[in-house]
Amino acid sequence: MTSRRDKTIPEALYAKILDVMPIPCADAVLVSGKHFLLGKRNNRPAKGKWFLIGGRVQKGELLSDAIQRHIAREIGVKRMTIKKQLTTRETIFKDSAQGPASHSINTVFVVAIPYKKYVPPNDENAELAWFSKIDSRWHPYVKEALRLAGF
Repeated sequence: MTSRRDKTIPEALYAKILDVMPIPCADAVLVSGKHFLLGKRNNRPAKGKWFLIGGRVQKGELLSDAIQRHIAREIGVKRMTIKKQLTTRETIFKDSAQGPASHSINTVFVVAIPYKKYVPPNDENAELAWFSKIDSRWHPYVKEALRLAGF
């Protein structure tokens, strides 16, 4: 991973940034064989919805490093294989954890991890679960990423 200093943005400043510009993010379709892993979000946007693991990219951080950081932090996995960079898509929500509407530019990766039961190690996800089929009720961004990954 690229060497960098952790640059945490104070929440009030981040809310202001969200109000005026899109945020670069790295997300993952986490796969093991014919299954994929999703997290049920604890936070806005998409609170309570099944979603990809991932999040914002920090300045000076490579996209591949960002996705590895998010996977390690959100599900506790450190051994993974980035199979490919899948696509880049946008998501726009009317809210965010900080309040203002959010607009993110998401680079999606397919990442292989071991198939096992994972317990969320932090407050990002209420639950993690393996699936083998796309549910029609999921967010269009999630469904499209999964379809592009071959599900």
